[in-house]
Order: sequence, then C-alpha cells, then structure tokens
Amino acid sequence: MERALKVLLAALLLTIAAFHTSAAKEQVLGMSERAFKVLEEAQLFIDAEDYDSARAVMAEAMTRKLSSYERAHMLNVTGYTWYEQNDLERALATYRDALALEELPDSMIVTLRLSLGQLNLIKEDYVEAEKHLRALLLLPDQNTSSNQVLLAAALVGQERYADALEPLLSAIKEKETEGEVPRENWLSMLSSIYYELDDYPKMLAVVEQLAVHYTREQYLMNLAALHGQLGDTQRQLALIESLLDKELLRQPTHLQMIANLFLGEAMPYKAATLLEREMAAGRIESTVRNLELLSQAWYMSAETEKAIAPLARAAELSESGELYLRLARLHMDAYRWEEARDTSRSALEKGGLRQEGQAWLLQGMAEVRLKQFGGARKRFRKAADFDDTRKYAKQWLNYVDAEETRIAAAN
Repeated sequence: MERALKVLLAALLLTIAAFHTSAAKEQVLGMSERAFKVLEEAQLFIDAEDYDSARAVMAEAMTRKLSSYERAHMLNVTGYTWYEQNDLERALATYRDALALEELPDSMIVTLRLSLGQLNLIKEDYVEAEKHLRALLLLPDQNTSSNQVLLAAALVGQERYADALEPLLSAIKEKETEGEVPRENWLSMLSSIYYELDDYPKMLAVVEQLAVHYTREQYLMNLAALHGQLGDTQRQLALIESLLDKELLRQPTHLQMIANLFLGEAMPYKAATLLEREMAAGRIESTVRNLELLSQAWYMSAETEKAIAPLARAAELSESGELYLRLARLHMDAYRWEEARDTSRSALEKGGLRQEGQAWLLQGMAEVRLKQFGGARKRFRKAADFDDTRKYAKQWLNYVDAEETRIAAAN
C-alpha cells in the first residue's frame, strides 16, 4: 500500500514545477509590466539554479507596493524555489502566506491549493493535504479525476481505505466513460485499497485490468497469487505454467516463489526442472539455500541420483557440516558406500553438527558395507558416546562382532 502511494506521488510531482514559474514565462492578465519584469528576472536565476538570487529579486520587489495578485505570484514562485531545494517547510509557509492574501482570483487559489495539497502529501501530513484538496475540489472546474486521485491518496495515507474508494472510483469511472484506460498508478492504488479491505474478489478484477493494460511481471504474479488466495489453485497453476511457457516470468524472486509453490502443491518434479533450468540460465543464483531446494525437489521426485549433485555443491559452500551429513544419507540411499563414508567424514571435519553422533554412525554403517569392520567398530564406539545414537551404535557393534565371527567360521 505504501509503495503504491509513493509511486503515485512520484508521478504527480512533475505537475508542481509546471505551473509555479508560468508567470515568468508570459505576461499574465492583471499584472503590471514592472511586476512581470521582476518575475522574468527571477526566472533567469531559477533557470541557472541560483535560487537565492531569485528570491532576493522578488523579496526586494515585495517591499514596494504590489497588488495581492502580483504578490501572490511572487510568493508562488518563491515557494517553488524552496521546493526545488527540498525545503518543504519554507515552501509550505510561503504558499500559506500567498493563500492568505485577499481578493485572489480562482486561478491563483487553484494553484496554491493544489501546491499545498501536493506538498503536504509529500510531507506525509495527510490530514492537512486532505483539507486543501477538498477545498480545491469545490472550486470551479476542479472536481477533476486527477484531483480526486490526490484526495484518495490523502485518505489512504490516513488508512481511511473505505473513504478513499469514492474519489478514486469516481476518477477511474470518468476515464472509462471518456473511452480511456485508467492510469496504471490509479489502478495500482485501487488494488492496494481492496487488499487492505480484504476484498480479494474486487482486487482480482482490478489486477486483471492491470495485467491486460499494463503487462508487468508483478501484476501477473499478483494475479496468480490471488487465484490461490481465493482457493482456485487450478487456475493459479495453469496461469503460472502458461507464463513460464511464454517466458514472461524472469525475476529471481518470482521464479523461486513458483518453485516453492510447486513443492507445496506436491509437484516436486516441476519444481526441480524449473530450478535447474533457471540456475543454469543464471536467473536464480546457485546459493546454498537454492541448491538445497533443488536437491530436495529431486529427492521428492524419487530422483535420488539427481538430488546428490546440487546437495554436494551446497555442502561445499555451507559453513557447517550439516549438509555433508545429509549428503551422506543420500549416498547411503543410492548404495554409494564409499561416498557415504567420505562425506560423513567431511561432515565431522567441517563441524558445527547438531547431531554429531549421526555422522559417526553413518560412517560406521558405510564401512560395514565396505567390509571395513575395524574402522566401523571405531566409528560405532564414537557414536555410542551420544545419547541419540547410543542404542543404535551398540546394535551395530553387536552386528560387527557377529559378522566377524561368521566370516572367521566360514574360513
């Protein structure tokens, strides 16, 4: 929600500069030649970004007799210079001084109300912004869609989401009545409001509009997520697979989210192939976490052999021996006894194990399969030092004794 509001404001800020210096560009009705020349000179300084000189020229002129209209114009331009220097407090104070002048024409009041509304939005003083924007809408010809959206932004800033719907929907309807597509940031704000109101069906309709008219990866992902939120996982998965087939999804975070979704929906093979493809393409980074996830996906797909390589890479990158221990288990599942022995040893050498006894036990089990009974006996004795593996270690020691006795009798 906050991001949608900031995006909207960033787009609207461009309008501030458009009218603050207009008086210096052309002769304004009701303004004396002398006042106009002062504004023209100030504009030259503004163009050179010499704001102090621009203000000095106008401050000197305002010590002389001026009409309220002329004084308001100079304060308006002065306010703009403070805005350009990111001094919002002085800019706001200057516009308020101008608005307090008597007998101003509606055109100047419109300029000042809009400036005060916008700058208070930037300052995040949403209550003050609402006050000026509501006054603006009451002026002749100012109940426009763009001004209604500004009011909606002020209400959203106060978390008055239901109240914000009326002006925002009115602005969007006006654009649609004129045969135009509503602006992207307007629709984005509307979808965010419906999200805050937990109205997911209406949010879905708005996101569909965004996806159609302003095709962006984020909107497509939001659309898929909403289908899932509303319990329509079939449509969610169908949409995602279609987007993947068309290669419309490329952001790493989105691709990782989809892989997790596939796993959550008991589709590990699709998760594994997606991760493997995107990691090979460099769109998903080969981090320890992602390599673990790839290994898990292959293992859940009953592809133990394929699960080994990514887990081995993750184990090399990891700071602890935990992944080597997990890798040793995979090697045992794949009847790779030597690899299971070696990776168990690597787990112990790297350290940081939560269950060290498991590593000693696995190494011993692998050595039993390799008929290395002397080494296996040592590992099981080590494993017997740990509570969680003591019972199994003693059983394996008994097995080793029995196996050695059997072999000796056979010879």
